[in-house]
Amino acid sequence: MNHDDEIKHFHRFHGYDYSRGAAMMLSFHLEPRVPVFGRVNGNRMEYSDIGMIARKVLAKERDRTPDVQLKKSIIMPEHVHLRLYLRPGQKCPLERMGRFVYNFKAWTRNHAKKVGVEIGWQKNYHDWILPSREIISLADKYIENNPLKWSLMHGNPPPLKVVEPICAAAIPVGEWWSGVGRVDWLSDPSMKFAAVRLSRSIPHAELVRRELPIVKGSQDPLAMVYRPKGDETRLFGDGRLLILSRVFTESTARGVGWHGINDAIGKIAKAAGGESVYVHWNSGEGVKWDFAK
Repeated sequence: MNHDDEIKHFHRFHGYDYSRGAAMMLSFHLEPRVPVFGRVNGNRMEYSDIGMIARKVLAKERDRTPDVQLKKSIIMPEHVHLRLYLRPGQKCPLERMGRFVYNFKAWTRNHAKKVGVEIGWQKNYHDWILPSREIISLADKYIENNPLKWSLMHGNPPPLKVVEPICAAAIPVGEWWSGVGRVDWLSDPSMKFAAVRLSRSIPHAELVRRELPIVKGSQDPLAMVYRPKGDETRLFGDGRLLILSRVFTESTARGVGWHGINDAIGKIAKAAGGESVYVHWNSGEGVKWDFAK
């Protein structure tokens, strides 16, 4: 691996002038993906000796590279996430960022070799430009929640393993539903929860504030192990979220099918004495929450 490899990365915004400055998120992993940096315990990392070396190397590179400011980071068992800020006014900001990653990889590999551990890195890295404070906040949450997300996805059995078909009194006979999270709620007549009657990747701020258990629809079929998004990670970790999906026949129009899911989820919540929550979206006004018993 050489420095030229590291600057051949993935441009998310072709034509953007990075010399103006940019907030960036980077991800890269070991190759092969062997968990040498430590292990996840609940919602935090417990670092091995090699993991501690990697953390010290990252801190050293942060201190010696003022033009590439490290704002947030997490070293996971076999991959790394960084949130960086490229200071404006640099002649070659992308090369500078590439050198930052190259130095971290090279020094980590060399230090590990000194204690008898051989590690290899993925060639290049994935990068995303973060164009707004909202997106920066989402990236920071992603980094903060990464250990918890790892726990949720890598448990034995995986806590986020999709259950299908769901067998529960609340599910209409003859319909195929799949779910992830608190599927047991559907068999508990005393359970009270809110139902989000529209599938959309939006913050659950109001529901989080109310501390309500949440049932939400998914517009896509659920994979074997669900990958949580945004606030979902914390909600799953707190045992406060159930995501449902339904398989439609080929003749069912997507819009018609989704009206059916909205109604079904609302009825499930109301039958349990919960709240049916409809999420309104208006490009000019943003998100509105309409709570109705």
